[in-house]
Amino acid sequence: MSTGETSPMSAAPAAAPQEEPGAKKFGVVLFDDEKDPQAAWVAVNGSEAKRIQGMNELPTDTIYLTNMSYESFYKETKAWMNPWLRHDAYLVVKPKDVLAEWGNDPANTPPNWTAQFASVVFGRIMMMAYRLAKECDPKVTLAKLFTGKTLREDLRRLLPKAEFPTGAAATIMRSGQIYAEFTRTTVRGVRGARVVVLRRPRISYAFEMLTTPVPKGPFEFKSRADLRAVAPDRVAWVRSVDRPCLIEIAVQQMEADVAPIYGFGNSTDKDKRIARSWVAHPEFIVMANFSDLEVKSAYVGKEYTLINTGLPEPVKRFLGDKFTELSWSAGVIAETLWRAAALGQEKGGPSVAPEERAHTSWRGAWLKAADKASMFTSAMKLTELGYPAVSYGLGWVSCLVTEDQVQNLMLDGLTVGLVPKLQEVPESLFSPNQAIPWGGDKRSQMLAQLTMMHEKNMLWNLDKLPLFERNQREVMLKRMHEARKSQRL
Repeated sequence: MSTGETSPMSAAPAAAPQEEPGAKKFGVVLFDDEKDPQAAWVAVNGSEAKRIQGMNELPTDTIYLTNMSYESFYKETKAWMNPWLRHDAYLVVKPKDVLAEWGNDPANTPPNWTAQFASVVFGRIMMMAYRLAKECDPKVTLAKLFTGKTLREDLRRLLPKAEFPTGAAATIMRSGQIYAEFTRTTVRGVRGARVVVLRRPRISYAFEMLTTPVPKGPFEFKSRADLRAVAPDRVAWVRSVDRPCLIEIAVQQMEADVAPIYGFGNSTDKDKRIARSWVAHPEFIVMANFSDLEVKSAYVGKEYTLINTGLPEPVKRFLGDKFTELSWSAGVIAETLWRAAALGQEKGGPSVAPEERAHTSWRGAWLKAADKASMFTSAMKLTELGYPAVSYGLGWVSCLVTEDQVQNLMLDGLTVGLVPKLQEVPESLFSPNQAIPWGGDKRSQMLAQLTMMHEKNMLWNLDKLPLFERNQREVMLKRMHEARKSQRL
């Protein structure tokens, strides 16, 4: 590999590992019409994009990320029948988000260039994921690894086995009942405002999620009477108990300035409104600070444990590596891992009726609660600073602001450990070598600094560091820094 990749426009993909002959290639297909997946732009491993008029023109030795939504892919067309195609949510970032996070406007980027650029990024992510899986299990092959509907499903094999509830507990372990992937607030912005998204750096946030205490079973159901026998003040007992609890609650009242942001039970789908009544322990602790809660019943587990202690050593090294934290693509894999830890039951698991299948595991409920609590804190801080948060979750917050507020939002966001998409960052926001007002995890500071300095070329080269052999990374990083200095002279 060469450090000559200075521009994403002319970037070539990093060389694929040579562990197995005929290794799969990775490409991107952008269909003109996702509901009629025929004519499209196609690029493979950063090659110049070409036009096709039908899926029959796609070589079958390549895995393709497409711009087809999950609904179009599985319900409105028969694209799912082609095992080499993936829908646009296969990764935790969609193709249009890849563009924005790398400083390109999705609305004004030619589709042929988009396909070429996104194919480089997709290839990097997939090869990093493959190498990580190969370190954990030398017998794994590309054909056996990348078979799921999402990369999260493919990489769950790298995590300790999850415990899933059964019976009545499984029926409440559902989206909208025990958790929400993200929260829509009821705050209002001013007329003419636009949405700006800020995110926690992925590597440090994944580390935070994977070091969150999670429950270990078995779980025992406790009725109101059972809890009353344990302690007269059930709320105080739940707040102080050192065992994991999944609690059935009724919110009697919530502080007026908090309620619109917290959005407890707010529906994100007008056709699927559920009266939420269960929370995991981390969310209960947060809510008890500003709410009058009634505890009705609970499931009480055996003890707390940590996911990260059971991770394979290669995954631990990956999450703690200083080169990983400088890589955007590695960050995508890190987010994939913590979200994989919260997946629902696999179809190949215990034979249960669909209505009794848990949407997440016991630990998944705790991870989703921890994410809700963490991003609520950020959303509340930004709202108090004058930037109304309209939604949050999965490591990000979106605010509704006017044009003259955008730069101030970015600056204030930095102080609470949030960075914007590179597309949103003005190139002149910071002068060369000016320190940013960073209030987040120290290990993410350089990545945040380079993002706010709009150092796209440096970020692009740093992104591929995890693809170098370990004994080459330090040398390559030094060369990148020297090249950056010489460009400034």
